[in-house]
Amino acid sequence: MPEKADRKRILLTGGSGLVGRTLAPMLSGQHEVTHFEMKDPGDGLPFIGGDLRDSAAVAEACQGKDTVIHIAALHGKAWKEAGDDIGFEANVIGTKNILEGAAKAGVKRVVFTSSIWATGHGSNPPYLPIDEDLPREPAELYGLTKTLGEQMCRYTTSKHGLSTIALRPGGIRPAEEYGPNEVGYLAGSVNVCDVAQAHVLALNAPDDMRHEAFIITADSPLCKVDPEEFKANPAEALDKVVSGAAKLAAEGKLKLSPGMEWYTVAKAKKLLGYDPQYNFTIANT
Repeated sequence: MPEKADRKRILLTGGSGLVGRTLAPMLSGQHEVTHFEMKDPGDGLPFIGGDLRDSAAVAEACQGKDTVIHIAALHGKAWKEAGDDIGFEANVIGTKNILEGAAKAGVKRVVFTSSIWATGHGSNPPYLPIDEDLPREPAELYGLTKTLGEQMCRYTTSKHGLSTIALRPGGIRPAEEYGPNEVGYLAGSVNVCDVAQAHVLALNAPDDMRHEAFIITADSPLCKVDPEEFKANPAEALDKVVSGAAKLAAEGKLKLSPGMEWYTVAKAKKLLGYDPQYNFTIANT
């Protein structure tokens, strides 16, 4: 248990989602965590009911908090069901309200859950592995909402001085679905436990970290592979760093595409101490 002075008063949005459900118990033993949700997540932690699009409700919820961890967003099935207008409002206006409310309340840091989709996907990137500086536009409206969220974070840091850390998770996988021969862990997937770990690290990052963005995926062995060699022969290239991969590919147990994209987590490892535990492995069976 940390000293009382180290305990942070945290406002957590998105606590009922996959990441939030994993993160909340990791935080609650050390910090004072309060949910801001439409419905009570039901985990026994304090709960404030409200809509992210309600600026007054958000501003009130931010009062007395040291940190806001803003995970809540519409995406995937929820986005499709709500439609583009509501999805855009929830993700963009909601994030704007969080940042403005945090600034007015004197919050010291906002951790914003962005996405690797903030810099697009599937359009032949100019280099591999993809890092935080990739000059590529989003491929869809959801990705644009994350790009705008990051820009608003940077603006808020510049204007108001509070720290903003944007985390860009890849495709988030449930903890129980982890196993060998999962090609996604080569190309942008990440286990929810590693995403939660990254949020804890961002929460505890040095106070002088102002605005930074970090890719949060599995630690892909493809980062050690020559991209041109991979495009020419994916199985042989991967086998140089993961022995046995070519055999599995030949047996049809590992499906590799020469058009795959992969990401580096070098910046998160260096500045946050990120250490993903759920990485690509193979099982020769």
